[in-house]
Amino acid sequence: MSKLGEYKYGVNAIRAIIRATGKTPHEILNMKEALATDMEIGPVIIWAGMLWKQKTLTIDAVGDMLDLEDGLYIEALREAFSAFVFAFNRMFVPVTVPAEDESGTEKN
Repeated sequence: MSKLGEYKYGVNAIRAIIRATGKTPHEILNMKEALATDMEIGPVIIWAGMLWKQKTLTIDAVGDMLDLEDGLYIEALREAFSAFVFAFNRMFVPVTVPAEDESGTEKN
């Protein structure tokens, strides 16, 4: 767990990221390499993952927290991005449904 706490990404956190960045989760996932130096999107990902615990938290407040210690931004971004990817896969990767045979029963 990061020094800033645990990151969780539910539906509202994903919506907050989309509103704040104008980018879909898929677009953000494709930016993985550029995130470390994108000082607009990186803090948004960290912030959104913290909203579950403090709904009134602001991106600027998170930026202030990240300034408190050298290297904290990269550490927090790595952990937050990992949690974001996990949540994305959990929410958006389709679950395989067993096929039915002609009689309407599941095939094994």
